[in-house]
Amino acid sequence: MAIDFPSALPPQQASVAQIAEWAGTGSVYQGLVNGYQVRVSGAHQLSRDELDKIFKSAKTPSQAIFLMSSAALRKGHMLVSMQYAPEGNVIYVHALQARVTGFKGGEISTFFADLKDDPNLTRGEFDRARVMANVRSERTGVDYSVSYVVDENAPERVVMVFSGEPREDYDATDLVLKFGNQGSRYVGRYFGDVGLSHNFKDGSRATGSLETAFTDLGESRGGEDYYRIQLAADRPFTQGLYGISAGHTEYSQDLGSTTSSTTTASGSDPICDALGMLGLCSPSSTTTTSTQKVGLDAKINTLGISGEQVLASDLSSRLNVFERIDYIDSQIDVGVFGNLQDEKYATLEVGAKYFAADLRGPKSLRWSAQLSVKTGLTGDSGSLGTYPGYRTQYLSNNPGATSTPQVVPAARTAEFVSVLPRFTAKLPLADSGNLRLNAMAQFANEQLPQQQQWVLGGMGSISAYLPGVLSGDSGYYGKLDYAKTITVLGIEVEPEIFVEYGAAWFENASGLEGETRSIVDAGVKFSADLGWDVQLDTVFARSLADDGFASSSALNAFEADFFFTVKKIF
Repeated sequence: MAIDFPSALPPQQASVAQIAEWAGTGSVYQGLVNGYQVRVSGAHQLSRDELDKIFKSAKTPSQAIFLMSSAALRKGHMLVSMQYAPEGNVIYVHALQARVTGFKGGEISTFFADLKDDPNLTRGEFDRARVMANVRSERTGVDYSVSYVVDENAPERVVMVFSGEPREDYDATDLVLKFGNQGSRYVGRYFGDVGLSHNFKDGSRATGSLETAFTDLGESRGGEDYYRIQLAADRPFTQGLYGISAGHTEYSQDLGSTTSSTTTASGSDPICDALGMLGLCSPSSTTTTSTQKVGLDAKINTLGISGEQVLASDLSSRLNVFERIDYIDSQIDVGVFGNLQDEKYATLEVGAKYFAADLRGPKSLRWSAQLSVKTGLTGDSGSLGTYPGYRTQYLSNNPGATSTPQVVPAARTAEFVSVLPRFTAKLPLADSGNLRLNAMAQFANEQLPQQQQWVLGGMGSISAYLPGVLSGDSGYYGKLDYAKTITVLGIEVEPEIFVEYGAAWFENASGLEGETRSIVDAGVKFSADLGWDVQLDTVFARSLADDGFASSSALNAFEADFFFTVKKIF
């Protein structure tokens, strides 16, 4: 429940003289109910047609008064107070527009402070404040109901009261253990994750997780070591939800050995194959040096601050804006090649989200649309923006070369702009069954730093292949699925059938290097709640078509028979 939406103000009895004073010379609607004449005046917020419908359906004058209060609330006017006074077979009704003059209910009421003395409080204004209050309510484990205390001497003055009820099943801390073969763009196939989340009494939430790869279990793609640490915290305020996050990732990889100094086609050299998975090697060619064993060591550090604010909200729609600033330090050292990637930069992302629910008969279509723009805040440094020097050195080292690889770390820049749209929709088609659509894209104007690239593959996108099967600066992805919840042997299972389409390409690259690569696949997913807070997810998918790949061997290296994850929450 979190914070319940309040009901309409209850009608109050007044004197005929009082109502006459309030009504003055304003317009009056006259209706007839069960032999009684009802004279309605004031700020009832209802049209004549709406009043006509109410009086046709009402059986008694009191029912007509309650229906008018409810109708005003449904139209979004929260504090319409119906004052009535009977006199013989005539009932005088005057609608007052009340206002909130105070609050009771502790700290949760501070989220609604801006509603005080609002001359015409609407449902949207209340719901906008309620969004952040709901976050705090959920995190502190207290549900609230809302009521009013009306000033007997001044019925247009009300106090909003929040009555809290602690949730019986509330647990402030969650420990999450997760294991699966979801893979990674970098190294490894089998991963374990330990996560901890704690909610504080002020509504803050702190989370931390440690993920590691079990490379000894096989399919590690040459990976020898991998771990990632993530820390985050956020807190709801009246102005919005604000947070901070930090992450550190390290991994190492055995790239095999290099045996010559000739230029070879992509896919013919194991080092280029491995570096290509990371977006570090041109898909058309690479230069090898002497016969040596080559290893890759990478470190990625991130720090971010974020905010999200509610601009408008109502029962069936909401508009949020969000912003995020990140600092990224990504280093890759490749043995005899030295420091292959040195990317230090900051980014700013700003955007908006719109959520809506539209009734389609007895079912409700829920959809959301999101659009954001991300740009680099800092200039180029390290290996970023060094392509002119790279080209000069490459041509010097390869006198017979007529062209220079275009997709290399040196071609990336922190001075970029990318646009990221997203759309989701969910339509119930049958009992416990839903048709869902998910579409997203990224369009960039330059070659991007590695951590900003568009990457597809794995359980969440293009599930027939491992993460990283499609990577580039720009791309798009769409998924259509149908899922239905059923019970099998007492276990709640959600089978899902889906089809996916994804594409990626590198900007400012021609020929094979700039080719758009795409994949279509289809499959099934099973999600099962096994009890005891254990969740099992499995995905089986197969490719239907692909286009734009330099060789089938490069694509086959990413094939995945199935994915699974098991998660336990304590």
